[in-house]
Amino acid sequence: MDVTYVLLLSSLGLAQVIAQDCRVPVGGNNMGFKDDLPQTFPNGTKVIFECNVGYMPAGSPSITCTNGTWSPVKLTCERKSCGSAGEVENGDLNYEGTEFGDKLVVTCKTGYIMVGNSQFTCGKDGWLGGRLPVCEAVACDAPPMLTNGDFSPVRDSYNYLEVVQYKCQKDYTMNGSSLSSCSKDGKFQPAPPTCIVVQCKDPDVTNGEWMSGSRPPYKYKSAVTLQCIPGYNMNGAQTQRCELNSQWAPGLPTCEPVLCEDPDVKNAAKEEGSKPPYKVKSTVTFSCVSGYTMTGTRTQTCGLNGQWAPGLPTCAPVLCEDPDVKNAAKEEGSKPPYKVKSTVTFSCVSGYTMTGTRTQTCGLNGQWAPGLPTCEPVLCEDPDVKNAAKEEGSKPPYKVKSTVTFSCVSGYTMTGTRTQTCGLNGQWAPGLPTCARDSGTVDPPENKGNGMAIGLGLGLTVLIGSVLTVLGCYFCGVPACIKEKKRSRRGFPVNAAPSADEEVALSVRCAARYT
Repeated sequence: MDVTYVLLLSSLGLAQVIAQDCRVPVGGNNMGFKDDLPQTFPNGTKVIFECNVGYMPAGSPSITCTNGTWSPVKLTCERKSCGSAGEVENGDLNYEGTEFGDKLVVTCKTGYIMVGNSQFTCGKDGWLGGRLPVCEAVACDAPPMLTNGDFSPVRDSYNYLEVVQYKCQKDYTMNGSSLSSCSKDGKFQPAPPTCIVVQCKDPDVTNGEWMSGSRPPYKYKSAVTLQCIPGYNMNGAQTQRCELNSQWAPGLPTCEPVLCEDPDVKNAAKEEGSKPPYKVKSTVTFSCVSGYTMTGTRTQTCGLNGQWAPGLPTCAPVLCEDPDVKNAAKEEGSKPPYKVKSTVTFSCVSGYTMTGTRTQTCGLNGQWAPGLPTCEPVLCEDPDVKNAAKEEGSKPPYKVKSTVTFSCVSGYTMTGTRTQTCGLNGQWAPGLPTCARDSGTVDPPENKGNGMAIGLGLGLTVLIGSVLTVLGCYFCGVPACIKEKKRSRRGFPVNAAPSADEEVALSVRCAARYT
């Protein structure tokens, strides 16, 4: 707008006052000047503010420069109000506000479609955007006819939310929704379906077979359950359904051969035979390496479940039992467990002697080789001292520390120790005694004839002794004679009988005493 300048000059007699200029004034909100202003204003100048477009003035628009200072701004600028835009039948007016710059959006109620502009703005001269729109009821044209199908009810037009139902002819399957309704945009939703022929092929799976479910022809939603033949595993879904695209869903499975993993038995080797892949009925035979023994079945067969049957064996170290030799002790050496080539050395305890090999080695068969020894008691031979008898005491077998006491027969004297002890070396200690004939005792004459003469002499001597014995017993009485003979024989060893000469002498003494 135009700016008005007013210059006030005054004089008071001889004195004159020089006024100060004002700088560019600052107005309130939403106001300004129409034109550009100078940088300074003379004293007494008036300036008039103007409200911005869309704002209404209230109060005085002018201010005055007095000695470099502007008078207070009394003008206020308020936004212009457009008020109500009116009403729309079957529609709603959504105000952002009703003042300058605010917006208005018109929407139609459900089932009605808008004809005209839907958005308006409050301007300096009122609502901008033209006339308010009209909300007309929604109507849908009849949907298109179906190929190989139809719908009902049939009309020229349909109101909002009216529904039609579709149906396919026999042997045709509907692809889509069977119901469609007149929507708010004046079209049927969802789109009409199509009528198609659905037929899935036989579900042919290599190494598989039908187990249960539908039989051909396979139409829409026909379902089958498949299985693999023995020796094969299924990869995929077992149950399949015929879909609208005449395909099985989720997709035919495959039957893969059942495979057993490559078997690994520690400390064992596979003998010649099957090699991977190991299918059902494949066999593998194991042998334990040297020094190990097998527990379980050496030949394994791949089963229908993909597992080795009857179960993989194990190879454990060959162990010999802890050797026990009675009356023997182990020397320092190997300790259990006794594996192959382990050795044990034995020593018999005191009083026993070893038969066999003292050092034993654990063999591949789990046996000690060359064979456990035995420790048998040390035995002394039955001692025989000529012309002596054993007193009562130990009897054979004579083990270590067994003792025997000897007594010489009548007419003999002992040289040496009468009591002998069996030693660890199997010898009598301190050494067997001897019995020598006493001096003055006459030895029987030596028979220097031939063997026949000796035999005849002995025979005659025995015969004479027997006759004298009978005669003596006849005159003296049998009991007395027998008693005499027993008394006379006490000096002889237990296992020694009297000689022929001694027998005769006994008979003579008996006869002489009792006649």
